[in-house]
Amino acid sequence: MHRISKIKIENFKSIKEIELPLAAYTPMVGYNNAGKTNILQAMSWVIKKSSLQASDFFDPEFPVVITAVISGIDAAVLEALEQNHRNRVEPLVVDGTIQLRRTQAVPGVSATQIRLEIKQEQEGEEQWVVNPAGIDQAIAAMFPEPIFIGAMENATEDVGKFASGTTIGKLIKEIIGPVAERNAGPVTDALAQVSSRLSAEGAEKDETLVELDNQIQTELGRFFPGVVAKTHIQTPEFSDFLKSATIKIYDQQFDHETGRDASSFGHGAQRSVQIALIKCLSEIRRQAIANEARTTLLLIDEPELYLHPQAIEVVRASLSRLSEEGYQVAFSTHSANMIARSDAPNALLIRRTPEDGTICFPRMADAVQGAIADAEHQSTTLFALSNSTKLLFSEKVVLAEGKTEQTLLPDLFQHEADCSLEEDKLGLVSLGGSSDVPKALPVLAAMGIPTKAIVDLDFAFRPAIQHGLIGNDNAAVVGCKAVLTRLQGEGKIDLAEDGFPKKFGEVNAAKAYEIMAAETDAREHVYAIHEHFKEHGIWVWTDGTIETHLGLEGKTASVHSTFLSSFPNEEFRDALPNYESVQGMLNWLRQ
Repeated sequence: MHRISKIKIENFKSIKEIELPLAAYTPMVGYNNAGKTNILQAMSWVIKKSSLQASDFFDPEFPVVITAVISGIDAAVLEALEQNHRNRVEPLVVDGTIQLRRTQAVPGVSATQIRLEIKQEQEGEEQWVVNPAGIDQAIAAMFPEPIFIGAMENATEDVGKFASGTTIGKLIKEIIGPVAERNAGPVTDALAQVSSRLSAEGAEKDETLVELDNQIQTELGRFFPGVVAKTHIQTPEFSDFLKSATIKIYDQQFDHETGRDASSFGHGAQRSVQIALIKCLSEIRRQAIANEARTTLLLIDEPELYLHPQAIEVVRASLSRLSEEGYQVAFSTHSANMIARSDAPNALLIRRTPEDGTICFPRMADAVQGAIADAEHQSTTLFALSNSTKLLFSEKVVLAEGKTEQTLLPDLFQHEADCSLEEDKLGLVSLGGSSDVPKALPVLAAMGIPTKAIVDLDFAFRPAIQHGLIGNDNAAVVGCKAVLTRLQGEGKIDLAEDGFPKKFGEVNAAKAYEIMAAETDAREHVYAIHEHFKEHGIWVWTDGTIETHLGLEGKTASVHSTFLSSFPNEEFRDALPNYESVQGMLNWLRQ
């Protein structure tokens, strides 16, 4: 399917300059007023031009320029075009793409003064060529009028009021042809009979109106002799009836036989009707233009608005399917439910700053490729990060490798900070293991998301050394290895050839580090390692694991549940082995 694969927006509304990669299904995430809607409007404008006003310019002293790269134009797409459009498009295609640029120099000019340029190779150089003959029509053949649905405080107007910009209006516009063909004749004949009774020159004008005409004429003749006045009641045309189209809703659950206006239902029901109409509109347009030469842009502001979670999933799945059936879907959202794991790598993080206006952070997929050279590690890291779309909705992220952190941290944080992680705009993200931490940190940094990690003590040795986060010759590491060697000599643990613990009976490597951390001659080295990793945004548990600090006997749900039920008790907290260190970690998260 051909689509807009990249768009560059300059000087449009809140956007000073931004360049965005676009997929077939592109979620956009950002706080209110970040400029997500403006991006959707810019995507629509580059395909369907209209005159922009001063309020549409970031700076009215400079032009609005929107550049789009259309990719995926293969032989099937070209063959599906009408011959005249194909003749115009085919010479412009380079490696399956066309680059176009639309420019409006100043506010308020007519649409005919909006310039369209195509990048072409001329005399061995790529140049922008102004409006090659018929190219605007050829582009329209490839991309019909975009469907843009804005976020509304309620959907009553969109589903209940006929207008060119409402969904119900667009639906009626699509079906008006066959409706008129089947009904215009009989309706017109009936209206002609009504007109003959009500119009000024009606052959069978109503006798009451004729009598009123005579009275008016008598009075008028006294002031303006020779002037005739007759009453005239305008009879509507067939198309006027369609302009009163609306939606009536029948609530079968309560056996309501009389339909009600959408306005009489709640916002959730209104939004559900709106989304249903959008899907109908999309299907009708798809059937009407069913060929490989057309891709319809479906641009929606907050499709999840007012819907419950199950309904949101239905909408997400429906839009995702449309993105595989001739539609390019882009939408803004505030709901993680609108982004499946497979969609997360292509989600756009939109922010806004006073200096630069609307900006976009690198996508997860691009950040992984930029931060990790190995393809296999790219795949595993992307999978690990994609499993938590929460990171897309947070200003700061906390990576945690263990189940205990995932379960207990929200309650611990709430107690110490007197607010939730979400209120502090922190997203708690679970990774598969400690080896994912050093790969995830540079990816999230590349995405522009401040990130910290919480790890067990064993991470600070073999995994951290392998990823270059600490040297094997670091004084603290050397000191800990000396303690480990002593413990091996005492028969308490066993070491591998690299000098680090391996499984020894019932003592696994993690338990070996916990045993080491409890040794008096190891404490100085462990604390030095802890401080070293804090500088890298990583909190290392100095007693080995969070379970050791909290005195937990395991990592099971029942252990976690018992702890949380006792935690509000102050005496219980005072009796914990090292809760002070946990408090230090929670304060560190907020810094």
